[in-house]
Amino acid sequence: MNFLNNFFLLKDEGTSENGVPNWRVSALRIILFSGAFLSLAVFIDTLVPLLELHLIFTIGVTSTFLGVMLTLFWLSTRYYHFCAHSLHVMIIAASLSCNLLLVDLSLAQVSSMFMYASPLIALMLLGGRAALFYGILNIVPFYIILNDIDLSELTGINEQLPDASLYILGLIFLFFNICIPLAVARTIVAAKRLNQETQKSNDYLKGKNSLYRVFFAESRRPKVIVNEDGLITDFNKQAGDIFGLDESTRSGCQSISNWFPDINHAKLPTGGKIIRHEHTYQQVVRLEVPEASSYVYEFVDCTQEKTLESNLTFLEQENRRLRYLDTQTNLPNSDWFELQCNKLISKSDREFFVVVAQSESEDYLRLKYGESVIRKLLASSYSRLKKHRQQPRLTATIALNKLVFILPKTVENELKDVLLDIKNSLDKEYTFQGIKCQQSFQFGVARFPKHGETADVVVSRALEAKKFASVNQFYHLYDTENSEEFMERHEISILLDEAIQNDELDVCFQPKVTADGTCVGLEALARWDSPVLGSISPAIFIPIAEEYRMISRLTDLIVQKVCAQISLWKKNDFPLLPVAINISLLDFSQPDFISKLVKYLADFSVKPSQIELELTETCLESDRVNSLELMNELKSWGFKVSVDDFGVGYSSVTRLAYYP
Repeated sequence: MNFLNNFFLLKDEGTSENGVPNWRVSALRIILFSGAFLSLAVFIDTLVPLLELHLIFTIGVTSTFLGVMLTLFWLSTRYYHFCAHSLHVMIIAASLSCNLLLVDLSLAQVSSMFMYASPLIALMLLGGRAALFYGILNIVPFYIILNDIDLSELTGINEQLPDASLYILGLIFLFFNICIPLAVARTIVAAKRLNQETQKSNDYLKGKNSLYRVFFAESRRPKVIVNEDGLITDFNKQAGDIFGLDESTRSGCQSISNWFPDINHAKLPTGGKIIRHEHTYQQVVRLEVPEASSYVYEFVDCTQEKTLESNLTFLEQENRRLRYLDTQTNLPNSDWFELQCNKLISKSDREFFVVVAQSESEDYLRLKYGESVIRKLLASSYSRLKKHRQQPRLTATIALNKLVFILPKTVENELKDVLLDIKNSLDKEYTFQGIKCQQSFQFGVARFPKHGETADVVVSRALEAKKFASVNQFYHLYDTENSEEFMERHEISILLDEAIQNDELDVCFQPKVTADGTCVGLEALARWDSPVLGSISPAIFIPIAEEYRMISRLTDLIVQKVCAQISLWKKNDFPLLPVAINISLLDFSQPDFISKLVKYLADFSVKPSQIELELTETCLESDRVNSLELMNELKSWGFKVSVDDFGVGYSSVTRLAYYP
């Protein structure tokens, strides 16, 4: 079957080398092959009779017809038009040969009917004009037949094959009933297939039209069609309403860049881009339509998404800004300082000093005026520091109550004088809402890279150095010995915390006697014999307990032990004397101080009159109103209250008149 398909070109797909449809070439090959087959049959069957009758001319004619038909068949694919016209010439030549070689006039007239097939064959193979030409040409045989013109007289032949009528009529019969019908059938099949393809194409176009309506004309998204040069050729209703495109725009004379300046037709990214159109943002994507040599620009309104993105970007920037900003003072914080400091380190290997500044009167001012005033004082100190003539670099706040800044290495020889100048500027009187405050700043200093190779390390070393600044030495430069002392204090604080949790501290009772030796009371003193460090002096661990905010827990432990001891003495009928317990500023400032104290006494059935509370002068002066209220409440419970270390602070005998 494949052989026949290839031999006769029975498939309609494609065209010949001359651009002729395959079905026409196929019809031509069918006619030529069937004509050659008939010529071969006649040649073989008439060869012997013609030789006997010495009709050599007739043998030449039949053999010539056979050779020409085969040659045309071989050339039909490559030289279609030549072969098609040659076929018609052969048909005319066959009709003319019969008229010249047949003695019988009626038989010669029948053979002229070969030419009547020319218009039909021309219509199939060459088209209407060729069919009309050969139809007009058929007037010649019609005229010859109509007028009984005998052309055999021209050749002088007076003899023909005995069975010539059989061959002529047989050829006509086979030609009109086999050759032409096969060619017509091939044409009909091709027409049917073409009709099917046309139907498919129509269906495809209908589908395309539906897609056009759905995806273009009726799309909710604005779409614009442009040609290869970027000129607008069409747009849908959405694009016209949103972008103001009118009918004159469809002429293909206006570039899409005229309406959308942000669009470069030649350089639009594959994934599209976001453009600004009037007050909206549009995401535009270009889709190529290869069959039409056009492009479709699709627009999606992304104004809300762009606005949301802008808001998120703003929030991200604000969050990044707040990350490096102290929320209480609106000053740059430690994260910002370390970031900028590390940038400075990465860009330059120059040495510099990191200075941490803190007011030594901060606690007093906080208790007296409150936290809000401290924050304002810190902001004002920051402002003074920024304006100072020494121009400290990268000034920021750290640990909520300290300032940190950088001084260049060039001030090394005069560091003390520079810091003193900065201190004098920072210590000047501050005024807030009619309140005048005086501060006294102290400084801790560390040097890069001697004391650390990263910002956080240098800052931590400066903070350590700040702990060793004092009234007599307003600044301290970090050194290893002080660091070791700091680490030792830190280790003691850890062990002290464990000792308080595990009840490892003891209480000793020191008698209070008059001049004549009479015992009038006892004072409870804490003692700590550590399994790791041995006996630790109260002069060491009490300040550490205050520094690391463990003094209240230590006081609670001492109160419980004192109450337990008083209860034991009472049970053994020992004489009871008031026991004094030292109370720190942190204890006195706790809101639940009295409630806890009363609870411990109640647990051991101890009377408040058996407890004497020794307050420091600092406790009284930190908040005079609150101190007076607490003392009155303690007196109402029956506690004895005394002032210890009087005369150390801002002492005045007249102040005692305020307290019970």
